[in-house]
Amino acid sequence: MTKLTNRYIAVGLAGLAYLVAVTQRTTMGSVALDASVRFHTNAQQLSSLAVLQLLFYAGMQIPVGIMLDRFGSRRILAIGAVLMAVGQVVVAVSTLLPTAVLGRVLVGIGDACTFISMMRMSNSWFTGRIASHLQQWLATLGQTGQILSAIPFALLLHIAGWESAFIAAAAMSVVIGALVWLYAKENPAREVHHATRINGVLANLKKNIRKPVTWLAFFTHFSTQSTGTTFALLWGVPFMVSALGLSRGVAGGFLTLFVLTNASMGPIIGLFCARMPRQRHLFVLGVVGSIVAIWFVMILYPGPPSMWLLALLVMIIGVGGPTSMVAFDYSKEAFPASELGATNGLINVGGFLASLAMMWIIGVSLDIQGGTVLYSLEHFKVAFTLQLSITAIGVAGFLLSLRAMRNNSPAKTL
Repeated sequence: MTKLTNRYIAVGLAGLAYLVAVTQRTTMGSVALDASVRFHTNAQQLSSLAVLQLLFYAGMQIPVGIMLDRFGSRRILAIGAVLMAVGQVVVAVSTLLPTAVLGRVLVGIGDACTFISMMRMSNSWFTGRIASHLQQWLATLGQTGQILSAIPFALLLHIAGWESAFIAAAAMSVVIGALVWLYAKENPAREVHHATRINGVLANLKKNIRKPVTWLAFFTHFSTQSTGTTFALLWGVPFMVSALGLSRGVAGGFLTLFVLTNASMGPIIGLFCARMPRQRHLFVLGVVGSIVAIWFVMILYPGPPSMWLLALLVMIIGVGGPTSMVAFDYSKEAFPASELGATNGLINVGGFLASLAMMWIIGVSLDIQGGTVLYSLEHFKVAFTLQLSITAIGVAGFLLSLRAMRNNSPAKTL
């Protein structure tokens, strides 16, 4: 095949691998209430399924990034697909919570291999503005995996049962892993991992950690995507079905609206950042401010929120996902492609570290409040208020990093 053909096949398969990874990541959130019944869990125990998954996802980002800089995208993408498939099979046969948690941990580790590998694959074949736009489009494609888990997967589970649904999800990963291994080629002109030793990768990461731009990117990711991930990955369905009394179909529709917002806004944000790079930090702060504002409107709204307000909430937190991709614009401009694996791994920890903290806080809050109805509207409003303390930490980190970056490099494009 020609180099041009290799380019599009490699990047296309990497994007599909990310779509499958997002599907695997969000399957438990779409059937959280079914999991609660199957494993006889309370809120805190249910949150452990997602929290530990994300904990391992976040914890593996830097090790995976180091291996990525050493061995390249193709191998790490294939390994990630296999790990997710094994994890979903474990979940499929589990009847006890600890076994299911083990399965979700494997899914989290496999998921950790995918996003930054997809980013590196695209950056090895494309550069400049094309790479920025492509990253947003690939991220947009990947987020449609949430639709697959929210509607077809949930429907399959209720028709065919728990085991069949999760085995089918595992099969998706096996197929994409095989396709990546067979057909996704590295760019020989830009892939230097075979000459890069682990100690060299670690030295580059240690150097990059000291730079304010790394932490500006980290806290961009931390602040923008976390409440949306928390809602879509775990607590959105219990909130809408148990606290608001919506049907599962309507709840799935709202999750689909969340994903469609991601999909429609991603390319627009990419275009804005490419044309107005000096305004990116203001845009990030504006999005985070809007997210905090809509949460407070929903929390303070008397009684159950109206459908228009719930839709507005879902759309605004949905903008946070594509906004988090601004973080990788910062790193792409600041560091050479050969160093992006480990550095982007660190940056990608941000949003998921914030998300797992929010998931845990919400679960603990719901259990502490207790009462006859665990997932009541009043309990959720308290829990959703507490999650915003994590957002406040992210905004503080972002502002401190921005000031440090300006002090060190006053002419630096932000």
